[in-house]
This record gives sequence, C-alpha cells and structure tokens, in this order.
Amino acid sequence: MSAASGCVGWLGDLETAFTETAQGALGLDDVQVTDHPDALAARWQGAYLGLVGPTGAIQIGLAADEETCQSLAKRLLGMDPGDEALPAPDMADALCELVNILAGAFKGKVRDRAASLQMGLPVFFDGCVQPTERTAVAIASVRAGGRSAGLLLVYPRAADGA
Repeated sequence: MSAASGCVGWLGDLETAFTETAQGALGLDDVQVTDHPDALAARWQGAYLGLVGPTGAIQIGLAADEETCQSLAKRLLGMDPGDEALPAPDMADALCELVNILAGAFKGKVRDRAASLQMGLPVFFDGCVQPTERTAVAIASVRAGGRSAGLLLVYPRAADGA
C-alpha cells in the first residue's frame, strides 16, 4: 500500500473492480476506462471509503455529476431511469452502498498484496477531492451505461513528495 510506486497497479485494480461491480450489481455491459486525468470536474459528488492495513491506509471512491449519481443509485435499487428522482439522502445512501460493493471487489483484487485490509464506513461528499501535501489522488475516468464518472484512489505521498 505504498505511495506513488504502487499507485498505477492499485488504480488498475480499482478499475477492474469497478467494471465487475458495474456489470454485476448494476447490470451494465458497456463499461470502459476512458482517461486518467489530473483532476475531476468541479462540484462532482459521490462516496469514498477508507481501507486500512498494517502498512498504511488508502481511500477509494466514485464521483460523478448529480444526474449520473441518480442514475447509478436508481440502477442499484432496481428502479427505472425514468422514475422520479431519489431524495438526496436516499441517493447518498445508495452511492455509499455502491462504494461498499466496489470496495469488496477491490479487496479481492489486492488480496495478494494486502491481505488484511479493513474497510471503513463509506462517506458521501459533494465537492472536489483535492491532493494535499501528504496525500495524492489518482483518477480514472470511466463510462458506464452511457454516463461519465470518476474513480478515485487517495493515497499517502512518498517521503520525497511523489
């Protein structure tokens, strides 16, 4: 779970876990990674969840615009796309549950490198996820069900700032 050197592998595992989650839990077949931008679109919302192990901690997340969050939440709940919009708390709960499912799939992918990861509670956010002096953010832009979203991997920076 070390910093930048392992980031690419961890992000690839998150991408694979998202594809499996979108296909399985959401029934979406058209899932693809489209880019690896330096930042997400401003004011996206979503959910993230911390994973802690003996060698450190990371966070994984899923972010999108409100329309896409509504669409993903409705799919998870078995609703039709044309159904009335979910109330904000229900949408947030569904997104948190989706990230919980994603985290379980991710843990399965990294089991050989981080066998004892413990999952925290998912948290809903509305705004930007930004790197800091001590944390970095790797992003994968994805398309699923014709909608764009971002996968987030927040990890500690190496001592050299990488």
